[in-house]
Amino acid sequence: MALPNEQFQKIRRIYEERRLNNDYRLMQRKEEIYQKIPSYRALDMQIADLSMACSRALIEGRDDITPAERLASLRSRILDLRLEKKKLLEENGYPRDYLEPIFVCSKCRDTGFIEGEKCSCFKQYEISYLYDVSNLHQILEHNNFALLSTHYYTTEESLSQFNNAVDNCKKFIEEFGREFHNIIFYGNVGTGKSFLSGCIAKELLDRGTSILYFSAVQLFQTLLNISYNTDKTELNHLYDTLFSCDLLIIDDLASEHITDYTRSQLFQILNERALRQRPFVLSTNYDLQQLRENYSERIFSRLIDNSYICHLTGPDIRMKKKIENDHK
Repeated sequence: MALPNEQFQKIRRIYEERRLNNDYRLMQRKEEIYQKIPSYRALDMQIADLSMACSRALIEGRDDITPAERLASLRSRILDLRLEKKKLLEENGYPRDYLEPIFVCSKCRDTGFIEGEKCSCFKQYEISYLYDVSNLHQILEHNNFALLSTHYYTTEESLSQFNNAVDNCKKFIEEFGREFHNIIFYGNVGTGKSFLSGCIAKELLDRGTSILYFSAVQLFQTLLNISYNTDKTELNHLYDTLFSCDLLIIDDLASEHITDYTRSQLFQILNERALRQRPFVLSTNYDLQQLRENYSERIFSRLIDNSYICHLTGPDIRMKKKIENDHK
């Protein structure tokens, strides 16, 4: 998903301000050099006169010399003067590049683009923005592949299920943007469902994917609160974001108070994202039969369609970690 225009323009303004600030710094440096090294200004004036002469040489001809020969001679003299300027700076204790243009990113020269493509520095701004809007900053400190461990899966069945889920996560990440798949984690409390959702989010966010994260309670409460507003602009914006972000993560589905309203909202989100081929990651403590019974057949159909289904069982890992920490 492309950044919202408002955010895109905000990033562009960062680059504009950066260029203005650096231009001002360069101007201050030049004034400093002109004051301390008067002969430097004279060299600048000579170069300016020769540059004008170069322009004239392109359109004027003389009987005794060709335009190309005259242009080459002028350019050679300009180069000599530029070298003399650098030497003059060095002799007065300044770096030779002290009056070169100042850039934070020399690759794109602080434009944000290289030959029409976004520079890595622009992409980094996008990633930072995506982290901010995804609600995932704190979650991903603890939920990422770098912290993956099978230590707490003590039975062959639970370990096999977890490893299978990890394989599906990696497949989902690898196929993302090329193949349309969702992924559902279900099983009892504390078996790694939210952890694996975070692992997926971390990998894709770092690739510049736009991700929106909500707990089920937070999602439906937010929609309900905004729906009471007379002005529907905010509600429409939220719907647009929910429908169009590259990946939507809904954590702990069924923890919300399930009503006709939440069912209708969930179906609308799932259906619209399916039409747009926008995947979701979903976790729930319900088993598949409970999802079918509590959310209706058509919602269940939307949930499992094109989805990797990952069943996780085993002990409550969060509780085990808490007990371990309490005994340290």
